[in-house]
Amino acid sequence: MTQIGLSREWVQRNLNTIIPISGLLVLIIALRIANPYFLASWDSVITLVYGMSWFLIAACGLTLVILMGSFDFSVPSVLKLSAMIFAVLYPSLGFFSILVSLIVGLVFGLTNGILLARFNIPSFMATLATSMVAEGLAQVISGGYTRMITDPAFRAISTTMFLGLPSIFYWAILVWLLSIFMTFTTPFGRTIYAIGGNIIGTRLAGINVKKVRILVFMLCSLLASLSGILYAAQIQGAHMQVGVLDMIPLFASVVVGGTALTGGVGGVHRTLLGVLIIRWLDSGLSMVAIDLNVRMIVFGAIAIIMAILTIDRRRIKIMK
Repeated sequence: MTQIGLSREWVQRNLNTIIPISGLLVLIIALRIANPYFLASWDSVITLVYGMSWFLIAACGLTLVILMGSFDFSVPSVLKLSAMIFAVLYPSLGFFSILVSLIVGLVFGLTNGILLARFNIPSFMATLATSMVAEGLAQVISGGYTRMITDPAFRAISTTMFLGLPSIFYWAILVWLLSIFMTFTTPFGRTIYAIGGNIIGTRLAGINVKKVRILVFMLCSLLASLSGILYAAQIQGAHMQVGVLDMIPLFASVVVGGTALTGGVGGVHRTLLGVLIIRWLDSGLSMVAIDLNVRMIVFGAIAIIMAILTIDRRRIKIMK
C-alpha cells in the first residue's frame, strides 16, 4: 500500500512532465498512421523545424509572463509589427533595422509592464489594448501591402544551413537555453517563480515586484520582436496576416508544456514540448486537409483541458 501511495504521489508530482511527453509520443504515432509522409523525409523535418523555431522564441517570452501569473495578448501583434518594421526599413537601413525593431518591441513591453505595475490595470486588458495599437501601427507602416525583400543577405539570417538545419533553429534553441539558464540560476529568474507562486509573500520579502514585472514584460516583447524579425527573414518579407491566428496556439503551447495559468508552476524548459505538440499537430492536421477553423477549435480545446489538468489547485487566485 505504501509503494502504491508513493507511486501515485510521484505521478501526481510529475504530471506536468508526463502528460506532454506522452501526448507527443501519441501524436507522432497518430499522425504517422493518418499520413505516412509525416516525418518520412529530412525535407519534412526541415519544414517542421521552420514552422516551430520562430514560434518557440515567442512562446518562451509568453511563458515567462504566465509563469509570473499574468497574461500578454500583445505578443502576436508585436511580432507582426517588428517583422513589418524590419521588412520596410531594411532597404534603406540594412541590418540597422533589426535594432529599430527590437527597440520598438522593448517600448511595447515597457508600456505593458507600466500599465500593470504602476497603474494596476489587469494585464489581459493592458496587453489587449497595446495589441490594437501595434496592429494599427503595422497597418500604417505597411500601407496594407505585403513587403517582400529579395536580398539574399536578408533571408540568410534564418535560412543559412548548418549541419543540415536552418540557422533559425539555432537561434530558437539558443533563446530557449538562455531562458532556462536565467529562470533556474539567476535571482531574477527565481523571483519570477516567487511572484507567480506568492506575490504577497514576495513583496513582504522586500523584493521590488513592480520592477520585476516590468522587466518580464519587456523581455517578453523583446523575444516577440526577435521572433518577428527571424520569421520575416524566413518568409522573405512581412504581411498583415503574420501572427493573426497565433494567440490561441501560443497559449496552448505554454499550457500543454505544463506551465500553469495560475503562475509559479512549470517553466520555459517545458515549453519546447508544448511547441512541438502544437506545431506538429497543426502541420499534421493540415496535411490531412483539416480546415483552419477546425484546427483553432482543437487548439482551444487542448488549452482548456491542459489548463484544467496542470493548474495548481492549492492556490487558485485572481490574476492581474
